[in-house]
Amino acid sequence: VAAVEPLPERRSLLAAALPFTQALLAQVGRTLARAQAALSWPEGSPPSPLPPPSPFAPLSDADLRTYLGPGGRLLRPHDLRLHVYHGGVEPGLRKVVWRYLLNVFPAGLSGQERLAHLRRKAGEYAALKALLAARAAPAELALVGAAVRKDVVRTDRGHPYFGGPEDGHPHLAALQALLTTFALGHPRLSYCQGMSDVAAPLLAVLDDEAQAFLCFC
Repeated sequence: VAAVEPLPERRSLLAAALPFTQALLAQVGRTLARAQAALSWPEGSPPSPLPPPSPFAPLSDADLRTYLGPGGRLLRPHDLRLHVYHGGVEPGLRKVVWRYLLNVFPAGLSGQERLAHLRRKAGEYAALKALLAARAAPAELALVGAAVRKDVVRTDRGHPYFGGPEDGHPHLAALQALLTTFALGHPRLSYCQGMSDVAAPLLAVLDDEAQAFLCFC
């Protein structure tokens, strides 16, 4: 099989299947390791704890401060990303850290400059949302709005942030506006099913439509 050059369509299928295959083999390996450990336990003795999955604990506020310099400037963005990659982020800190990870801020900004940047971007988002809604043809606006609405009303409705009646729900309205603005501003891509699943946690954590839009972009 290795000596046979696959056809282009077969090659694309093989490339697409490779990550799934690797993940499956890794899971099988972990399962076998647990089974072997279970079979080797002496009768009546508790299982030995598995080694920690990474050398890092979730990023805390104290950890984040070690990556910041004078004025709150981020000095070691690569190290910060590695820490989050290996250990994750404490839930209460996600609102701050996700904005770093999703490149909302230009490099080298101080804490005060980041606040000013967010205020400026919020104004730009409001202007962009109004401009795109006014410039779009009524048929296009209705088509995009309907496609977005179909997903919005069923995305994470079990979560307290999005739960409750649909009519007049401020968070559903914010999610609708965020995704509609993105679709109108990117007509070649427009809205694709599943975008709501990416935008919803951003909005729920940041609790700000403009900042969630920036992170989503």
